[in-house]
Amino acid sequence: MLVWNVGPPRSVGAFLVSEGSARHDASGSLMARRPIILSLTNMHESGMRLLRASAEVRMASAVDPATLRREVVGADALIIRTGGKVDAALLDCGKDLKVVGRHGVGYDQIDVEAATERGIQVVNTPGANTESVCEHVFAMMIGLSKHFPRMTAELAAGNFLFRTKMTGRDIYGRTLGIVGFGRIGRRVGEVAHAAFKMKVLYNDIVPIPPEAEARAAARRASFEEVLEASEYVTLHVPLDASTRHMIDRAALARMRPDAILINCARGSVVVESAVAEALDAGRLWGYASDVFEVEPPPADHPLIGRPDVLLTPHSAAQTVEGLSNMATGIAQDVLGVLRGEPPRNPVNDPSLVNANRRRLGLAALSSF
Repeated sequence: MLVWNVGPPRSVGAFLVSEGSARHDASGSLMARRPIILSLTNMHESGMRLLRASAEVRMASAVDPATLRREVVGADALIIRTGGKVDAALLDCGKDLKVVGRHGVGYDQIDVEAATERGIQVVNTPGANTESVCEHVFAMMIGLSKHFPRMTAELAAGNFLFRTKMTGRDIYGRTLGIVGFGRIGRRVGEVAHAAFKMKVLYNDIVPIPPEAEARAAARRASFEEVLEASEYVTLHVPLDASTRHMIDRAALARMRPDAILINCARGSVVVESAVAEALDAGRLWGYASDVFEVEPPPADHPLIGRPDVLLTPHSAAQTVEGLSNMATGIAQDVLGVLRGEPPRNPVNDPSLVNANRRRLGLAALSSF
């Protein structure tokens, strides 16, 4: 994930709005109006309160392309969660757009290149849900290790004595492989090492600072070694061309038959049909996931309802803390960009965004 170092935020007070949509006072001086922010869905009140205090907040009536293209007209900013898609066609309809905010971390719903070309800043909230997702990973790891799906189902069916039919295992001291050692991956490694004395291997495309490795007692390894050596493999990569379907039949064939695979990244990082095949063949202990290739998943999904699978509906960050952190963070960053402040968590390069704005004859978003 790209992170651009643009320095600390600064406050300049007035919002950046197009002259055509501003108004004039009695003396004829230009007066900046409150910016218009289109939010595709609601979010935690901590963020909504900040937005309403400084802007006119409009809620999208639906998230289908036709509705969004109609309702984005006149908006200075757009905030997206998990529903909807921000593509070039939508951006072309939002001629006043200056910033697109992603309430969350992954931004595969946003055409970042198209936004950059049009001089639109994209921001997200990395770190806001780190603890929430990390805890979710361990809930899944422990839940499958203790056969929670099967045990819960048998108890609900009145079969209390099933308690002796299956034997679980502890995660303490076992080997954890982490694919993607960013904020969440590192935190998972730290907890695994400190709380469960797990041996931590990780794979990442960029070198990790030694101090980050030390906190998790982690060793960098090849993707193949992580798959082959780990009893637990957890995925924490963004979805792009290099990670789409990275866990396919060939990757699964490298994994130990007693391994548990956990996906709290993006559904399309995994080929779900291949996972079902591996479970059927006994080549994988279990699979846990908070995400799906298609969301919502179809009724005949091959993994839903299996006793060796633990699934949740993209809810890892649905905690009071996670939702509040994301809402507050994205509201502050979007409003800051509209005030001309450097973005705190830019996805695209702010200097390139401003260069494109100058090329298009638009005012720069900031002067850093």
